[in-house]
Amino acid sequence: MILVGCSAERIRNRAGDYLASGEYEKALDLIEKSEQSDPESAVLRAGSLQLRDQAVMQLLTRAGLERAAGRLDSAEKLLRRALPFDRSGDRVGAALAEVDAERRQRVALEKALELFDRDPSTALAIVQGALRENPSNRDLLSARQRLDAKLREGRLYGAATGLTESRPVTLDFRDVNLRLLLETITRNSGVNFVLDPDVGREIRVSIFMKSVRVEEAVEIIASTHGLAKKVLDERTILVYPNTPEKRREYQEQVVRIFHLSNSQAKDAAGFLRGMLKLREPYIDERTNFLALRETPENILLAERLLTLYDSAEPEVVLELEVIEVKATRLLNLGVKIPESITLTPLGPDGSTGSLTLGNIGSLGRSDVGLTLGSILLNLKREVGDYTTLATPKIRARSKEKAKILVGDKVPIVTTTTSTGGFVSDSVSYLDVGLKLEVQPTVYANNEVAMQVALEVSSVTREVQTAGGGLAYEISTRTAGTALRLRDGETQILAGLINREERSNASRIPGLGDLPIAGRLFSSQSDNNTRTELVLAITPRVVRNITVPDIGDSEIWIGTDSNTRLRTPVVPGQMTPPADAPGEPRLRNDLSEPLKVASSPSATTSESVAPHKQKETPDSTVALSWNGPRSAIVGESVALIVDADRTPQQDWSGTLSYDASKLELVNARELEALRSIGGRVNVTKEIVQGRGKAHINIYNVKSAQAQSQELTRLVSDADAGGRHLEIRFLARSAGKTAIEWVELGVSGSVDIQKPYAHSIEITP
Repeated sequence: MILVGCSAERIRNRAGDYLASGEYEKALDLIEKSEQSDPESAVLRAGSLQLRDQAVMQLLTRAGLERAAGRLDSAEKLLRRALPFDRSGDRVGAALAEVDAERRQRVALEKALELFDRDPSTALAIVQGALRENPSNRDLLSARQRLDAKLREGRLYGAATGLTESRPVTLDFRDVNLRLLLETITRNSGVNFVLDPDVGREIRVSIFMKSVRVEEAVEIIASTHGLAKKVLDERTILVYPNTPEKRREYQEQVVRIFHLSNSQAKDAAGFLRGMLKLREPYIDERTNFLALRETPENILLAERLLTLYDSAEPEVVLELEVIEVKATRLLNLGVKIPESITLTPLGPDGSTGSLTLGNIGSLGRSDVGLTLGSILLNLKREVGDYTTLATPKIRARSKEKAKILVGDKVPIVTTTTSTGGFVSDSVSYLDVGLKLEVQPTVYANNEVAMQVALEVSSVTREVQTAGGGLAYEISTRTAGTALRLRDGETQILAGLINREERSNASRIPGLGDLPIAGRLFSSQSDNNTRTELVLAITPRVVRNITVPDIGDSEIWIGTDSNTRLRTPVVPGQMTPPADAPGEPRLRNDLSEPLKVASSPSATTSESVAPHKQKETPDSTVALSWNGPRSAIVGESVALIVDADRTPQQDWSGTLSYDASKLELVNARELEALRSIGGRVNVTKEIVQGRGKAHINIYNVKSAQAQSQELTRLVSDADAGGRHLEIRFLARSAGKTAIEWVELGVSGSVDIQKPYAHSIEITP
């Protein structure tokens, strides 16, 4: 039995060695064969159970690490190796199911990211479906958060900014009825108008505007005639009287809760009330949030303002060095001769107490006692240097006091006796040592202003009071200053010097005053003490306020009576280049290069119908992308827009791209557009921060060219070719795509949008 037990232990140890080296299958095979040969061995059964459990745990741990690193295939292989060791299969089977679910979730995440810009609603539905299997997947949760933010931004911006139609229009109307004006704009732009019943039919408008967007023109018309507008969808505008009742009826309301991290909700509410005309915000001081119920425009403005307001308070680390240097020099040199001689008369028996008046007359030399002090030779020199060093570091918020005490609290006992004879003691404490108070103020340019107060005190001696208590004599040195330093700059405050010089001499009169020999008849002690206090202070800014650039800190909010988020007017941004001398004036109507006027010819069929009568049947122009599929950060990327045929009319489109990865630099015409005659102007309007740009192509021809090509909408001179060059700058690494989200051309020509052009940007 002993031999069998020893053999089982050896087998179990060998299996453990295989397990430690990662040879799980060998360990399992060895112990299973041993169990079959000796099924009654309790050692082998216990070893088998322990080996299986350890193997499963190790393989599950390794598989978890592979999953965390994103290597799902490797994790699945490890889990399948663990299956033979898990007899129930519950743990390993559950881990395999999680790997399969994660693989499906990754596929869903890739699909959602592909649809992120094109169809965020579908992408969100895909992400939410994938989260049902694993609600804690971080990547999916992050994608859902980004999609929610994108959809919310689209809803808010859609309500605040309105129409997708961005092509310019020229208006020239004099004393025309408002309804007739809006009808003419609809026929030439495709923008629909709905009028509230209370809009007066007698309203007449005089307006002359050149190269403006329809929405801006309607905004000006409404604001100058006591009206207001509301964008119902991408192509419909509602016009209603600008009265409080109508505003309450038509203006959309949004409830938004702002959780503040760095400022108090009541202070932020006061800030918003001072900047915007808002209803009273709801403030919850318990969780420090405020809630607004406002129009989408005011919500967007409040969000922009609170982003600037709720910034973290600056903090600074103060590195201090306090040095106290004390030097003592003591010199005691000379001969100390007795200062007095004492003569004592003695009585007959030799004592001092038995002397009588009769004995005084018989006193002699032997009856007088003499007391003479000892002669002391002083040869002493003491040198002492003491240094007290404290190097504290303290972190403080801007405009908050920071205090440092390095020392002791000395007890002061006060005894009080009452009228009844009751005695009580009270103890108070006095701070003694190094005490420093600093109040920093951190500025945006990383400079720190400080109010510094330094006090160094020490107990020089104890004083016994008449009542038996103890008092202390305290030596104190204080310094206070105000200074301003740059981040990392060290300032040394020195010069607090205390110097004491003491000289004591004991001399024999006359002899002790001799120049050289006087040292033999005197003893002199010279004691010099010098103490200097030095303070070095270095501020290091660990967090400062983020100063926004001018684009973020300057917000255009409309007029005092009509608050809205609007883009500042940039000179020349929407206006096409001026006509060259001798050419017709450039008229950028939405339908054709034709100025819409309020004269009879402008409002009858002669202004619109003649062009519709002369149009050819519908034609289709197919666009395609031509350009690189990869780029490096900082590199310029030129994409070519090709077309199978060239439109004769003005046309425009809206580009969508990731503004964090690409920056639109320029757009210009190429040879296919130049070949159709006349002059072609290409303008771009970039929507800052939203990854959108509006591209407009104006075909400016001479009068003769217009009359010759009036009936042609598509050029036969060039059946296709390179039309536009759109140049981007790669800003950050990642995969991105550029696509046309809106394309339009005047007349009956249709433009077929190409697929999105993807680009892989590497560091």
